[in-house]
Amino acid sequence: MSIHLFDTFSGRLRMEGLLTTRTGLHIGAGGSGDPLATDLPVVRDGSGRPYVPGSSLKGVVRSAAEALLHGAPFAGKPGEPDLWSCRMMSGAPCVDHNTVESIREEKEAESKRREPTDPAMDVGREVAEEVWGRSCTVCRLFGSLAMASRVRFPDLPLVGDLPGMELRNGVGIDRDKGLAADKVLYDFEAVPPGTSFRLTVILDNPEDSDAGLLLYLLHEMDQGNLALGGKTSRGLGQVRIAWESLVETSLREGNPFADLLSSRDLLKAAGPAEPEAVAAPVEPVLPTTGDPAAWKALADLIRGLARIDNDHLGAAGGERGLTKENLNEKLGMGLQGRQARKPWDNALQRLEECGFLIKKGDKWDVASRAAAEEKARPADESARPAALQDVIDRFVGALARRWQEAC
Repeated sequence: MSIHLFDTFSGRLRMEGLLTTRTGLHIGAGGSGDPLATDLPVVRDGSGRPYVPGSSLKGVVRSAAEALLHGAPFAGKPGEPDLWSCRMMSGAPCVDHNTVESIREEKEAESKRREPTDPAMDVGREVAEEVWGRSCTVCRLFGSLAMASRVRFPDLPLVGDLPGMELRNGVGIDRDKGLAADKVLYDFEAVPPGTSFRLTVILDNPEDSDAGLLLYLLHEMDQGNLALGGKTSRGLGQVRIAWESLVETSLREGNPFADLLSSRDLLKAAGPAEPEAVAAPVEPVLPTTGDPAAWKALADLIRGLARIDNDHLGAAGGERGLTKENLNEKLGMGLQGRQARKPWDNALQRLEECGFLIKKGDKWDVASRAAAEEKARPADESARPAALQDVIDRFVGALARRWQEAC
């Protein structure tokens, strides 16, 4: 008895994250019908907010899965391949309506031939298992006319405020002449880059290789190899995907009433993360020459400047009693001759020597501020968190093993 049929529940994998547009995105809602509105608006929900239909995303992923398996080195080999895809769009599905009816008639005839003493035969279940056995890998996962899909792509709602929509122009093409069609100028809406949508993918009764196939194809979309929506030949439809949660739910052995389901987020550590210790700010040691109060006034002045250079220091220094004329004396720098003409430059160099300032190219910055900005900078997008890498190793690794076995 196959666990993949819907009369049996063995587990569920729920993947959640953010799908964010890299370029404009156009998923059309058909003509607007309003002569004053755009010719091709994007699809919107009941409140007027753009969204991504789950069917649009599922269609792209399914087509990519079929293309991947059609191009596999084992495609078309005789025998029963472990991974394969039918050619539904070419009119050659793995299981069509006539096949299902033929299987049903065969199972009903077999049921009638059974002896009264034989165990009862569940014809519906037998038909479902036979259809499953004849179905290709893609139809088993994404569904077909003969069976329901095991993976669901709910609609992707907009995250955050309503963005300002882009309005772009287009022109119709006369395919016979290969030229722009006469009097066929139109415009269309596009969701702007940087717009985020809430992504959810739900896989019922999953095998690791099923999840691996989905993760691989969605990774291809994240890398820009698969485009979403329409007008993709014009560069639209590029998105990135950031996974936030992968929750695995499975049946446990034992008392189902006491603890029927166990759920855990595969992207979160088993134990609570230890909060990072926050170090107390360390006051820099300023130069000891001259008046300490003058050095402290200069340090406070520099902290408040967005840009540190002679012009800004000279303009703001007078408010703290620091001028080009008295700076050398107040800070006790002992400058003479040509050096005495550039007291601000020498003061900045002294502050760099004591670690208060840092120089990047031709610009100065407060060392503590530069360190804080570096720590707050987002991590490299290409670097995966360790938990996500473990999930990829498990799921995509299972797919790679099935691929190797099929070869």
